[in-house]
Amino acid sequence: MGVAGDGTPVPVQWRTTSTNGISYLRVINDVRDKYPELRAYLPLFCECLTYLGTTSRDMAEIETDIRLHTGGISFSPFVTTDLTNLGHIEAGISFGSHCLDQHIEPMYRLVLELVRETNFGNTDRLRALLNALASNMFNDVASSGHAYARRLAASTLVPEAGALETMNGISQVKFISDLARLKDLGPVVEKLRRVQEVVFNKLTMRTAVTTNKGSSDDNQRALDHLLQSYPQQGHQQQSKQGGWKEVEKFTATSGRFFCPLPFATNYAGMATRCVPYNHADSVKLQLLAKFLTPNYLHREIRERNGAYGGGAGYSALQGVFSFFSYRDPSPLTSIETFAKSIEWITAEKHEISEREMMEAKLSVFGDLDTPLSVAEEGMGYFTAGVTDDMRQERREQFFAVTPADLKDVACRYLASENAAKVTSVAVIGEETLAISGDWAQVHLK
Repeated sequence: MGVAGDGTPVPVQWRTTSTNGISYLRVINDVRDKYPELRAYLPLFCECLTYLGTTSRDMAEIETDIRLHTGGISFSPFVTTDLTNLGHIEAGISFGSHCLDQHIEPMYRLVLELVRETNFGNTDRLRALLNALASNMFNDVASSGHAYARRLAASTLVPEAGALETMNGISQVKFISDLARLKDLGPVVEKLRRVQEVVFNKLTMRTAVTTNKGSSDDNQRALDHLLQSYPQQGHQQQSKQGGWKEVEKFTATSGRFFCPLPFATNYAGMATRCVPYNHADSVKLQLLAKFLTPNYLHREIRERNGAYGGGAGYSALQGVFSFFSYRDPSPLTSIETFAKSIEWITAEKHEISEREMMEAKLSVFGDLDTPLSVAEEGMGYFTAGVTDDMRQERREQFFAVTPADLKDVACRYLASENAAKVTSVAVIGEETLAISGDWAQVHLK
């Protein structure tokens, strides 16, 4: 870890390795929970940066330069959870690019141009973008509704899932659809300019550079130049790699949500708050999800209930155990099946065989041992603070998990009275579903 820039130095994660003559830049600006009213605008803001053009050039001209000098420039909302406390999160924007080493200076220059000069007052392009986003998001719900259902269910349980629901869930689909119907986009423009002011701030910034040994100096000079012109606002606490994260004022609550949509298919999701990444039971819960999917959920949800697919998953970083069904004619039956899977594995008469355990572990190791590209190396630490030693320790912990451990965590985290208080369900689908009146209804129109 190093620093860059004069006056207000910015943390930089330098990684020098063989990159075949390519340099990679990644930047995170963390705004934590200081501006929750602006969080819903972050996805639109990111799309605007590579669509609207700047005050001096239209986007077609800028895109020509981007294709000429880089492999692309991308901006996206960012959120992650503290490894030891599910109530602590970082939220903001992440952006990056990569280029051949002979184009290092133009890459940094183009990134800075988009950060500082994007023309949010281009309302014609903004309206076209909103219409396209509203249409694409609705189509995405129709094809990937299970992901939205899981996100909606988890949104009441942990701060990260709540932020993701706002920025990439049903709430965001409704938000963009509402903006697309506005006749006057003036207030939207003002919000986007406000986001630009609070997000792009040198004091809440950290960077990661991956490059060849011979190109480190060129990247250092280009990064120093970018930071000289990078905006700096106020006197906020400076961002630190792996440092303290703001505590969200968040209380986990259970809920039941139904989002009626005019298409002839359904999706179901159920989520339960569990433990943070560094907790000893985290690996057991992850293995439990891998065990339940092929040994119970696939058979019951797909073969008996008639859904296209279903399963369980555990997000170790979020600390959420979830179930889902995909293109499901009977989503309410599938929700009952989710609960029955816990009864099945915790039953005293049910024995988990060594072969089943080995298959579950091999599935986990298949995920853990997926090769990383040069661009992804070190990103686990940069984004979430997960070191290589932590990854290796977690890998070794999987070997020690026993069948009794799976039954134990299923009882304590998914079948207990306390689990019911931190479990939510969501259904997205046909308007004609027989949903009882105590479900909260989320309407997109």
